[in-house]
Amino acid sequence: MYLHGGGDSRFSRHPDDSVAASLGVRLLAVDRSGAGVRRRTLRAWAEEMVALLDVERFAVVGWSAGGPHALAVAAVAPERVTRAAIVGAMPMWDGVRVLPADVRQAVRVARFAPRYVARRLERWGRLPVPATGAPETDEAYARGRVESFREGGLWLAYELAYLGRPWGFTPADVRAHVSLWWGEDDTVCPPSIAHDYARLLPNATLHVVAGTHQVLFPRWRDILADVARAV
Repeated sequence: MYLHGGGDSRFSRHPDDSVAASLGVRLLAVDRSGAGVRRRTLRAWAEEMVALLDVERFAVVGWSAGGPHALAVAAVAPERVTRAAIVGAMPMWDGVRVLPADVRQAVRVARFAPRYVARRLERWGRLPVPATGAPETDEAYARGRVESFREGGLWLAYELAYLGRPWGFTPADVRAHVSLWWGEDDTVCPPSIAHDYARLLPNATLHVVAGTHQVLFPRWRDILADVARAV
């Protein structure tokens, strides 16, 4: 199960699906963009997803805002999640102080004024996406951003609100092995978040990649191979 970032969609992944196929991976890219659900919690989202997923055992990958969602799935379904990877992920709900000021403010304001935040997010969504290192993945990233805001930004405002509240579980509830993948130069979700997760999760391995802010696209094969390993 692949869980995209905030302001992204199911298309915000490596566009060459033969990478997953060559590893024997059946990739389920799950969308959260679209109609927003008010007063949803992170745990409730994970419980809904696990109830719908007709797969007995699976691994999960979460990028950026998808990282907490991946941890939530692993926490609520420990008997089903084999491994997890979180990539350049947002911090724990009480750690938003390490995020850039504009993101931090959006998380805080979204709790009581989501429609105001949604309009700001929609303006942000029209900006060019950061470079990934290759034209084909730049195109996929941009396409995922457009799809994300096709129905507006309210979904993301609601999501930021529940990511900034208690999650309904703790890292100690995540039994699966978690691989942490971070770019050393990530300024949106800085590597200090990775070190916090490495300390809090019972079973984690940290990979900090030097010289880049972006690890999802260039390390796509490595990330999928890692979570697809036999338990």
